[in-house]
Amino acid sequence: MIKGTIELKGDKSISHRVLILASLSKGKSIIKNLSNGKDVERTINILKNCGIVIKRTKKGACVEGKQLFSTKKRFYCGNSGSTARFMLGYLPSQGISGILYGDRSLSKRPMNRVIEPLKKMNIKLNSNTSTLPISFQASTPTAYHHELTIPSAQVKTALILTSLACNQKCSIKDKFNTRDHTERLIKYLGYKSNHYSKFIPKGFNYKVAGDISNAAFIISAALLIPRSDIIIKGVLYNKTRIGYIKVLKKMGANITISNTEERYNEIICNIHVKHTPCLEGVTLSTDDVTAMIDEIPIFSLVASYAKGVTKVSNAQELRYKESDRIKAIIYNLKKGNINIIEKDDGFIIKGPNILYNTSFKHFQDHRIAMTFEVAKFILTKKLDINPKTDSLVGTSFPEFYKILRALNV
Repeated sequence: MIKGTIELKGDKSISHRVLILASLSKGKSIIKNLSNGKDVERTINILKNCGIVIKRTKKGACVEGKQLFSTKKRFYCGNSGSTARFMLGYLPSQGISGILYGDRSLSKRPMNRVIEPLKKMNIKLNSNTSTLPISFQASTPTAYHHELTIPSAQVKTALILTSLACNQKCSIKDKFNTRDHTERLIKYLGYKSNHYSKFIPKGFNYKVAGDISNAAFIISAALLIPRSDIIIKGVLYNKTRIGYIKVLKKMGANITISNTEERYNEIICNIHVKHTPCLEGVTLSTDDVTAMIDEIPIFSLVASYAKGVTKVSNAQELRYKESDRIKAIIYNLKKGNINIIEKDDGFIIKGPNILYNTSFKHFQDHRIAMTFEVAKFILTKKLDINPKTDSLVGTSFPEFYKILRALNV
């Protein structure tokens, strides 16, 4: 069983955004509980290469915002889609020219969704394949009114970052209600308009709430391992990020939310989770999928143990993540003898199932890796750390193994 009380490092999505806004600010910003993931380090490195002074501390980071200037022409994003899309909106609008490139996986991910609207804002971008590498030139953004056609908070944030360098008003409509961390952050920093235009905040202090997406793996392990009882303190509880918790409760999960409060214009809480042996299958709505897109891999493992039918549809976005996550989920769960049927836009699981111990494939995807490391942990009660898997997990959750070991009784 796993048992105990923990706190998690800062939410990865917010960490990217708060670093970029700190670099834009006049003066010094102190950021506490910043994510230690490799993706966030990619953002830090690019900002440093543009003249921003960022000093890492044990508690987070100190950022000295100022005018950006380029000391390099090529900027490496690694595997971070957030870094790539945010920087396409941020760097050229701040007077930087260069080339963004990434690793093999990121270089396959679609970028047209952000390239096209940015071009309409007069941002000069060029890509032969609509994927990385993408060259860009210092650009003066012009007003643009955009409505999201796909549920992408990364695209929305790229456009907002560009708009914050524009002298005219821009508007962005989000009918999908995607993550609103950027909007919350700039409001916390003093931005008051519903439209977006030039804004330079003052230096600020900020503490990043615990990562709710990382919490999902610990929560799921507790639900599935007999006699488990854990509390995760100070976790992000933003309404656009709690879709997975809501779905688990529909399935009958023993989850209690307490100590809910607002900090830095975000909601945080404590999450208490106990082993739940009788989960029920569920059909995810389109809104459910949008709200828990990053948690679908670990959800598939939980659904494998649930009684009845679980259906996931309208989740084709999963095919364009760090891997084709639908393909990866199907491959691994079938190897574990789970009754799962692949669909173009999702899958159907009939349960309950008894997961067989087998060798799982991680598809060079950190969330797939953590999902099936949890599966192995449930089956074997052991955490055998492979250096390659540990490096992959470090993309977003470097403390993954350490926390599970600390909770393991």
